[in-house]
Amino acid sequence: MADDLLLGIDIGTTNIKALVFATSGVLAASASIATPTERPHPGWAEHDPHTLWQAVVAVLRRALASVDDPRRVRGLAVASFGEAGVLVDVHGEPLTPIIAWYDRRTTLYVQRWNAHDDLLETFRLTGMLPVPIYGVFKLQWLRDYEPQGYAAATTWLHVADYVAFRLCGARATDYSLASRSMLFDLRARRWSDALIDRAGLRGDLLPEPVASGTRIGAVTPEAAAATGLAPGTIVGAGGHDHVCGALAADVRRVGDCLDSMGTAEAAFLPLDDIPLDERLFITNMSSWTHVTFGAHVARDRYYAMDGLFSSGAAVEWMRGIAAPGAPLHEAAAEVESLAASAPPGSLGVLFLPHLTAGERGAFVGLTASSGRAALARAVYEGLAFEWRHMLDNIESMLGVRARTIRAIGGGTRLPVWMGIKAHVLGRPIQVLDMDESVALGAAMLGGIAAGVYGSEDEAVGALQVHERTVAHDEAQHALYERIYREAFLRLAPALAPVYAVINELETR
Repeated sequence: MADDLLLGIDIGTTNIKALVFATSGVLAASASIATPTERPHPGWAEHDPHTLWQAVVAVLRRALASVDDPRRVRGLAVASFGEAGVLVDVHGEPLTPIIAWYDRRTTLYVQRWNAHDDLLETFRLTGMLPVPIYGVFKLQWLRDYEPQGYAAATTWLHVADYVAFRLCGARATDYSLASRSMLFDLRARRWSDALIDRAGLRGDLLPEPVASGTRIGAVTPEAAAATGLAPGTIVGAGGHDHVCGALAADVRRVGDCLDSMGTAEAAFLPLDDIPLDERLFITNMSSWTHVTFGAHVARDRYYAMDGLFSSGAAVEWMRGIAAPGAPLHEAAAEVESLAASAPPGSLGVLFLPHLTAGERGAFVGLTASSGRAALARAVYEGLAFEWRHMLDNIESMLGVRARTIRAIGGGTRLPVWMGIKAHVLGRPIQVLDMDESVALGAAMLGGIAAGVYGSEDEAVGALQVHERTVAHDEAQHALYERIYREAFLRLAPALAPVYAVINELETR
């Protein structure tokens, strides 16, 4: 087993990554390429399936160029963002663009669902409240605006499913990605005929759902010639990116909590069961953020999760303001330096971090003294407040308190941001030394599918992972607690009617 390698492919919002790991989780080779994205209309975002596949081919060839023998790669799996897919025909040719997960063109379909359907029943089946990003609404839009492609299609494949299909020819999805469609019966672990009928969709388009880590096929000779993989390499079912990251971080049990810090950010708590009752539905409906429930990539586990669409995206936006045109590492260092130089509370400036997916953010409390340092720190503080709100929301709904908070992702490399987050939470944060946890989680699933690991416990136990603790300061926590409760929590509800008017005027 010492000589075996595993491959994890991570199709992310910003980048596509291919990473080769030893079975201990030690990185052996890696490559990254920007995720090809098109914006054909204001507010729209798409991925061309052919271009995306060619990007995957390129990144695989680059990563495998550092591997002495591709036959050492015993297994692989693919992780991707969760709410995007493509319709393919009987030959596997894509028929439509991939609507990006954060694209909001489907808003009208959500309004129709809310007006005519039983939201409590939807929640009881799927663990979701309708929002535009879910797969059901993308399929309705494609049915109405790409009718030829919809009629000719034989399968709807999530992005990770599509890449796995191009590698091995299998049309399958895993439970965690199926969970992001709002068409999946969570407890029964199957597609819901009732919801498919309610949506007016074709049930025959939906691929077989299987457990993550299931062997679904082997790399074909054609895919091997394109990518540099060895023919016959085992392909396992992967999953939703945040959820694959949770597996790598060993966030599988009740009492664990994951802070997954990427372009988007998630607060993620594993569950043994899903209490999708009326009380939870009513509580969820009353919040400005909505907790969703889904299937974990860990066998027979579920999760509760809330997401911030523009986390790393907000930091990236601030970098453009702080150091326009500078290389990424210089811009990142500049924002860290600016934020560290401003006092806690950012001289009274608050930041509402809602910048993408059709949302609107805000700086509030600006004065003539509000320079770049105050704005940079306010971005970090606003992101920390928002994540604290998401965690508070999940914990209060479920009546649990997380015993441990583990953080993964690119944001963990920013010590000022991480320190502010710990102060805001008033709890220590365990930062895991695994920069590419999503790809590592996918590689572990590939290893399970290939029989390299006999179980998830064996896979997690094989990892050589180090962690550091980011502690909080009680005095700063006391200050942030007052700002959070007396100011920040009032911000989004107060601005909601203003944004409703702005959105209406913009539409006109």
